[in-house]
Formats: sequence, structure tokens, C-alpha cells
Amino acid sequence: MRKFTLNLGAVLLLSLALTSCGSAKVAETDSHMHPAVAPKTGTGEAAPGGGTYLNEPIPADVLKLALVDQYGKSFTLASLKGKTLVITNFLTSCQEICPMTSANMRDVGDAISKAKASEKIKVLEITVDANRDVPSRLLAYQNLFATKNWTLVGGSEANLAKLWDYFGAPATMEEFSKSDRESNPPDWQTGKSVSYDMMHADLVLIVDENSTWRWLDLGAPNVGSSKIPEKLKSYLSADGLKNLEKPEGSSWKVEAIYSALTDITGINIAK
Repeated sequence: MRKFTLNLGAVLLLSLALTSCGSAKVAETDSHMHPAVAPKTGTGEAAPGGGTYLNEPIPADVLKLALVDQYGKSFTLASLKGKTLVITNFLTSCQEICPMTSANMRDVGDAISKAKASEKIKVLEITVDANRDVPSRLLAYQNLFATKNWTLVGGSEANLAKLWDYFGAPATMEEFSKSDRESNPPDWQTGKSVSYDMMHADLVLIVDENSTWRWLDLGAPNVGSSKIPEKLKSYLSADGLKNLEKPEGSSWKVEAIYSALTDITGINIAK
């Protein structure tokens, strides 16, 4: 998952430069809280806890894209207006990075639940692989984790492509070679060899209650001491095991999300 394409020009180029500069902080007490910077549209400001603050109203055509959760329930981002959304991308067939992304999103969902903020903040892990990630597979994947305080999301190929094009992380299919198919672990659900991957940028973002894109962090997830399910750990490729131990390049931690959420919502979110 190393392809990186961003489509908001100067805003996200600035975000890329700023992401590696912030050190992650946990929002520990109310004294930490300070209003999130709302920069001019088209610009970004470094977030004190890591990542970058933005101020980008999401277009109506993106908000109205039909999506579906792991239970087969249809919804749109527009239908979630009034809630703050933590959004990231993944696919259930990924053997390099996505199991760690899911572990972090589980932890974020659990922290939000612990803060009694689940009615105000929703965590969405949205696939880039429409063909394989149907609701039944999304639910089977989530069932590998101990808790379900976050939502896995699919949709049509066209709608997911439009969504991730807007957020600057379009995905492209890459067929595995015969040797890769034979050397990589078999699929965690079917036991069959995996024939292709979806290459995409790795990012996590926050959309506020007014459907405005407010925060972004880039790079591979760093799970720290958090655990991923053994079944998914055994599914990781050699590169995936390396990423589990130490992500390549820039990375993000859940503490950066907690800090940004606290600043944006005024709700104290911590481990």
C-alpha cells in the first residue's frame, strides 16, 4: 500500500510536509484542550498532537454517495451530519498494513465508547476494494476483533472510487505474480491464494459535525503495544510483519487522533 496520490494540491502537500513534524500527544486532561485551528480553506495548519488541521467543506455529491455498513445497512455521509467522523481506508484482503489500521480503529472506537461519546463521534473504516469487501466479509473480518465499537464500510466500485478520489487516496488494482500468490499466506477467510491487491495511500482523517474536513494524518498505522488478531497476524506477508514491528516511513498513532478529536469536539478522548 505505498502509492501516494493527493488531490487537494497545496493543502495536502502542506499536510504531507507537516505530518512528520508533530509528535503524538494523548489528550489527558481538560487543561490540554484548546480549540482546533480552522485555517483558511485551501491551507493547512500543523496540529499540536500530530497531523494537520484543514478547513475543507465536503461537496454535496461526495456526501450523497451511497455506502453500506457491515450489516448491509445503507447510509451516506450526509446522513451522518451532526456527528464527527473519523475515517480511514483499508481492505480486508491486505497483507501489509490494513490489519494494523483496523487495530488502531478498534482502539479509537473503544476510546470513544469509554468517553461516552459514541452518539457524537463515529469511526468509519471504508474499503477501497468494492468487489471483495461485501457486507458479509466485512462483518466476518470485524468478528476477528474483540470489540465492535467502529463501523466497516463498503459500497459500489464507482461510489468508493469517487469518495477516495476526493479524499486524495485513489486505489488501483495490482495483480500478484504467480510466485507472489504461492509465497503469500492464503486468504484468512477462504483459505485460497490472493490474486490481487489494491494499492492506495494510507491516511486517517476527521470530518466535523458540519461535514467539513478538519484534520488529516498520513502514513502507515503504528499500533505500538496494541494487538491484532492472531488470524490476521498469520495472514501478514513478510513485509506486513515488518510493518507490524516498525512501519516504514511516516506513520500515525491513535494518540494523534485523540488529540485532534478533543480539540475539534471539546470532548476529552484518551486511552
